[in-house]
Amino acid sequence: MLLLGGLLQLSRSLQWNPFPADSSYAETEFPLGSSDPAPGGEGSPLRLLIYSDPSDAEGLRVKGNLAEALELAKLAWDEIAAEDIAALPPDPWQVLVLTGQKNEAIDPVLLKRYVENGGRLAVMTRFYAPALNELFGMAQNRGFLQGAVQGMTMVKPLFPGYPDLPSTNNMFSNSMLDVTLLPASRVYLTAGGVPLLWTHGYGSGRVVYWNSTTGVQKTGRGLLVHSLGLAAESMVTAQAGIRTLEIDDFPSPAPQATNPLVRQEYGLSTLEFYERIWWADMARFAGKYGWKYTGLMIGNYQNRTTPPLPPLTGEGPSQTIRFFGPRLLKLGGELGLHGYNHQSLVTPDEPLPPSLNYVPWPDRGTMAEGLTRLAELAHSYFPDHDLRTYVPPSNVMGREGKEAIAAAVPSVNIIASLYFAGSEEAGPLEQEFGPDPDNARFYDYPRISSGYWLDEEEQFFQTDAIANFGLVNHFVHPDDVLDAERSQGRGWSFLSSKFEEWMAHLTGSYPYLQPLTVRDSVKKLILYQNSRIETRYTADRITIRAQEAPLPSVYTLRLPAGKQPELPAEQGTVISWEPASGLWRIEAVQPALEITLKDGEDAP
Repeated sequence: MLLLGGLLQLSRSLQWNPFPADSSYAETEFPLGSSDPAPGGEGSPLRLLIYSDPSDAEGLRVKGNLAEALELAKLAWDEIAAEDIAALPPDPWQVLVLTGQKNEAIDPVLLKRYVENGGRLAVMTRFYAPALNELFGMAQNRGFLQGAVQGMTMVKPLFPGYPDLPSTNNMFSNSMLDVTLLPASRVYLTAGGVPLLWTHGYGSGRVVYWNSTTGVQKTGRGLLVHSLGLAAESMVTAQAGIRTLEIDDFPSPAPQATNPLVRQEYGLSTLEFYERIWWADMARFAGKYGWKYTGLMIGNYQNRTTPPLPPLTGEGPSQTIRFFGPRLLKLGGELGLHGYNHQSLVTPDEPLPPSLNYVPWPDRGTMAEGLTRLAELAHSYFPDHDLRTYVPPSNVMGREGKEAIAAAVPSVNIIASLYFAGSEEAGPLEQEFGPDPDNARFYDYPRISSGYWLDEEEQFFQTDAIANFGLVNHFVHPDDVLDAERSQGRGWSFLSSKFEEWMAHLTGSYPYLQPLTVRDSVKKLILYQNSRIETRYTADRITIRAQEAPLPSVYTLRLPAGKQPELPAEQGTVISWEPASGLWRIEAVQPALEITLKDGEDAP
């Protein structure tokens, strides 16, 4: 009997620890390339000159949002004062950008003359100026429409993958002008049947016009950037080339109760479903689509935030960590932290959304105690695996929480919250990609999209971030399957098929996005952000010179109708991407590119 018990215990031990004990992490290396500078005086650089009236609060917000987008796309820009616009020489690779509604300081006669003589103009926020109707491509301007106009339709897509948004979708809610356009105006986007984005040739120049008030939104940064390419004669933007998939609350204690959705579909307990069905599919997805998952561990789901904190012992967290942790690491994944429990790291003096019904922590020290216990549990099973990534519970944390992480788990240097909170409620941590503004020891790497079944809004935002700078950071919970609201009452068979459809679309449409863990994504993104890219343009040639840039590199190239790029094979490849708006993709294997522009077929 004792022998049988020992054999059973041995069998159980082998089941939980099926892989070698080495838990060290092999970081991905990214080769860098640098080229000699371009010959002096050959071609023009792209100049984006932004004007915002200092008293126009909304225009300044649009300017700030556009500036962030341009930085991510590796596009330089400068400010310009109203009094300096009169002296601007027309140039096909110089775009004057107006961000707000207050433009009275600009002489309309001078503005028309600038464009007529070959200048390029981009209006990022609609404003009522009847004297400029013809310049803006308007045959009639009947003033402002009553009420907000929602939705968005891609008439001529600027970038592949954007879904249309129906008029019932409030992702973009615009105040618009009621206009009829001149026949020569070319419409790219509409909202509720009203022209939203168009171009218009005026004399020898060109105008891009946004009939919109949503230039402040992160969710449209990619569109803002690529619309500037419609104004310039040609334009190159850079792509980071990264995709990441975070699995939050994983590993975590499995629910003890049987889930009715799982029981009905598979006849299994929740833990059995996770081990036999869900993880088997996730492992298959990793093999088929190359994912390197980042799992974010949690110790328990109790709401205890005051000492003494219960130890993380027993079969709850230990069982799932022993089972899933080695399997995740064997797939090339990464383990990070989500929390001792699911209570956000805030003190009573810091914002915490009441809707969460969470309990604040009394002080930084107690937060650190909980984090230390979770880190010790992780290190007891994976002693060689440094913990680098932290995701705040419900995307809420305060400055005290950041200090607690720094003290308790100094190896953590990445905080991954939300790129766009989408809520005016105080508390959710909205981030940019870059050094944390509260504590420079952290790098912020926010999630962009989430879920197994992406709705049109998630698809739009994800595509827009790819259009902006070539990055996907997606996020799922294992228990999304168990929640009737999050799963919309669908079982895993349906959700997994939708999830795989999304993966197939992503890898098919954007094959250059490199699957990485969060820690390796941050490493590559920092290299990308620190790289220097110089692009020069002529009518028949574009040269790109990169310094300290990850190779291979990816760029987008927008050309006028009838132009086709050619690139020497040893430098890379050029792929037609969105013919309707003249967009091409360059996949470069060298830091110096010589792109020749040839006459080709006009875009449809």
